[in-house]
Amino acid sequence: MQLKEVAKAYKKTEMFGAVETKDPETVVVLVMEELIKSVKSFHNNISLKTGNILNRSKNFARSISVIYILQSSLDLDKGGQIAYDLFRLYEFLRLNLIKDLKNGAINKSLIALNSIIEIKDSWSDLISN
Repeated sequence: MQLKEVAKAYKKTEMFGAVETKDPETVVVLVMEELIKSVKSFHNNISLKTGNILNRSKNFARSISVIYILQSSLDLDKGGQIAYDLFRLYEFLRLNLIKDLKNGAINKSLIALNSIIEIKDSWSDLISN
């Protein structure tokens, strides 16, 4: 993963506000936290009957944008299998968020979200040690 590219993309994106950090690994964690927060809010508003349409749409769009940032920051040449696996995980989440949006119900996107939470927790542990 090109951590500096993630940091640049994160810092350039207005939707996240200012980030004052020199540590690209920390930026990756912040981006993942933003993705997790957005997907959870999307899930909370998924119901076509009881969900808030505005929040559902806003958090769906935000989730897709964050996924793009994470995917585009991967160096598939240098990152090897790990980079490919991360790309596939992000793509799995993206495709299933689209399906969930159409169906108005949470399905496989929750599986991907749980995996991303585990990865984010591992990054956090790595940074703190």
